[in-house]
Amino acid sequence: MAQTKVAPVFVDADTFFIGKTISLIEVTYPAAVNTKTGPASTIQAVHNAIQNEFNILGFGALTDTNTVQAIMIEGDYGTDTYDGTNSETLAAHLEDVIIALGTVDSINLASATVAAKAFALA
Repeated sequence: MAQTKVAPVFVDADTFFIGKTISLIEVTYPAAVNTKTGPASTIQAVHNAIQNEFNILGFGALTDTNTVQAIMIEGDYGTDTYDGTNSETLAAHLEDVIIALGTVDSINLASATVAAKAFALA
């Protein structure tokens, strides 16, 4: 009896093999932060603020003239009342958290933005 080999069906969806669900965000700093890497500087302050509420699994290098950074957070988050008051997306909440840091190492974070991202390699 002849057997026919059948290729598995490709599923066009994000798939991760780390045993956790994740959320991806992109932080856009208002200015280049490639020199703001010290333990009390801008990048670390932003990471600490996020890490205070969510578990960071990893982050990418700075892109777009050193103003943009992708961050991977453990968990899958939808719209919720993260701050206990208004319903908002994870990205909107984290944007508020980062803006609340004010000016860190001469970088005024008042115009920092956070966007939800899909997993895509360019």
